[in-house]
Amino acid sequence: MEMISYSETLDYLYRLQWHGIQPGLKRISVLLSALDHPERSYRSIHIGGTNGKGSTAAIIAAILQKAGFRVGLYTSPHLIHFSERISLSGVPICEGEIIRLTALLREVINAIEGFSAEITFFEFTTAMALLYFSLMQVDFAVVEVGMGGRYDATNILLPDVSAITNIGLDHEQYLGGSLLEIAKEKAGIIKAEIPVVTAATQPEVCELFEGVARFNHAPLFRLGHEIKTFGEDPGRFLYRGIRERIVECPLMGRHQIDNSAVALGVIEQCQQRGVVLSDADISEGMKGVRWPGRLEVVRHNPLILLDGAHNPAGARVLASFLTGLNPDRRGKRWLMIGVMRDKDIKGILAQITPWADEIVLTRPDIERAADPHLMSTFVEKGPSVKTVCEGVPDAIRYVESRVQTEDTLVITGSLYTIGEAKAVYSGAAASSIRG
Repeated sequence: MEMISYSETLDYLYRLQWHGIQPGLKRISVLLSALDHPERSYRSIHIGGTNGKGSTAAIIAAILQKAGFRVGLYTSPHLIHFSERISLSGVPICEGEIIRLTALLREVINAIEGFSAEITFFEFTTAMALLYFSLMQVDFAVVEVGMGGRYDATNILLPDVSAITNIGLDHEQYLGGSLLEIAKEKAGIIKAEIPVVTAATQPEVCELFEGVARFNHAPLFRLGHEIKTFGEDPGRFLYRGIRERIVECPLMGRHQIDNSAVALGVIEQCQQRGVVLSDADISEGMKGVRWPGRLEVVRHNPLILLDGAHNPAGARVLASFLTGLNPDRRGKRWLMIGVMRDKDIKGILAQITPWADEIVLTRPDIERAADPHLMSTFVEKGPSVKTVCEGVPDAIRYVESRVQTEDTLVITGSLYTIGEAKAVYSGAAASSIRG
């Protein structure tokens, strides 16, 4: 098995993105079969939805880890380093393992007669994560859906519990142009007799999920019905599911109450299936959760927030948070935003730009990024000043040369944008391509 350097390994992985997005489970099924199905050697939790998947996964993983389990966590995309996608009990996979597993997987793929040469980047990295978790003998793998659900590579799993955080418009070119079409794709992770927890609220979506769950004899637990929350601050709220508890979550934003509730619903279903978790494990695990890039504070004076809102629903949640943020705070409100061109740019901007005094339009270093000059045409006329900066580092330099200590800067629009911003503020070098 020939070994190559880490940079050469990443070059190989990122070149797989040339194959684009190819929904379907055939390629991942063939590959995992050739690996003797590593995903069957541990228990798993599968998390889909439009927004909040990563936060929910991080909360579940933190609780299980606090209870002493070896926990694998697979999420996407990464912010700065590829290794962020795959972690073991909070520790990202090391470069040496990425090199070794990439070489091993390439060797296996080449040995499969007639196997498609067009395996996608996400399929390859999913196989890498599932194999790594097996080799590391994890007790649980907490796995986030990449896109959709029904044909997502992660849907090869047969989990203990599934979760669908919420449903909103996103990836319409792949999943469909209506909420119901998107919900049908998300519902594809509902499996026979496996409990599913959801925060979806739209009546037609809930009716669909109820029908799919009933057909599969899958117990369904809905936020607002079997699961309820009381309170407006994720720092302390009341949860009522199988049992009642006071919850303290350090993640900011009202939406994190819903994500926390879904996570706790999953945890309760794990308990129902024999997983031993104490109240202290749950409480302390929740208090210790961290999830970068979601209302993350990187500086206090001026206040600089990073948030990966990348669709209208996410932008609406961010705008709601900002409206109630430090109402007595004086100073200019800066918004730096870079969006992918396949997103609903107008819808995202309409939600968030009214908050800002100056809007700095930019683009991260990825081919999918929208032209900031084009974005400027979608900004509704108003009192806000518009400035265009071609790259995220240039945009940060522009704002930093003008921002005052009492100002607020919010960087958003895409996880790719905040990944580059996070790299600038941490002094790290971000990967140039982060599919």
